[in-house]
Amino acid sequence: MVFNPSKELLWSPDKLRLGVVGKPSDWLIASHVDYEDVLRMMNIELIDIPIERMTSLGEVDPGMKGAETIYERLKELVVEYNLQGVTLRCFDLLSTVKNTGCIALSKLNDEGIPASCEGDIPTLLTMMIVKKLTGELCFQVNPARIRNDGQMLFAHCTLPLKMTEKHEYTTHFESGIGVAIHGDLPTGDYTLVKMSGDMKRMLAVDVQLTRCQFEPNLCRTQVWVQSDPEVSNYFYTDPIANHHVLIRGHYAQQFRN
Repeated sequence: MVFNPSKELLWSPDKLRLGVVGKPSDWLIASHVDYEDVLRMMNIELIDIPIERMTSLGEVDPGMKGAETIYERLKELVVEYNLQGVTLRCFDLLSTVKNTGCIALSKLNDEGIPASCEGDIPTLLTMMIVKKLTGELCFQVNPARIRNDGQMLFAHCTLPLKMTEKHEYTTHFESGIGVAIHGDLPTGDYTLVKMSGDMKRMLAVDVQLTRCQFEPNLCRTQVWVQSDPEVSNYFYTDPIANHHVLIRGHYAQQFRN
């Protein structure tokens, strides 16, 4: 379930550039990395971009128009810095731009540009490995409820729309402002993946998505996953930080090979 990723899995044949727009959010667990190690082990260059490149937008429209403005600015940075992926310290937008990065990150992921929220670099690196190995879109998730029998509820707000059966727009959970995504994903086979920031540990486990729900007191896209009880114990005892990545299909064995 948790293993040491191989050099072949980590290494990118072409040098990649990933943007870090603002530093990781202060509350994230184990979300910092050594930039030189990432370049040496993965052939990935991490480019720091000041969060002011986003917050200088000033206050935007509180609805979809403003969310699209945030997307357009972030996409401009992707082009300007020649980035193949990006992570955004999105909570800084709430008090300055008065909208969220959820739509921007969702759209970039749909366009094939891996994008993580809260400045989470290990999650972005995980997404890059997923893209290299499987080509699947990634849903960045947080565990919200964990049961001893292997049932787990995951939730977040930046779901790629191409992963959904249907979706609607609502407000961002923590702030109650801006635009976030409530989407329903197809039930069936999925893989839960996460690599540690030091690139020494990786989780890849096949799971079943059993149902979707909506409660107002959680991040807006909420999915129940059934796994082996061993996975519940992993989250109780030694998880690889908080964010994980959920992808469509069973690929756990391919990550371990």
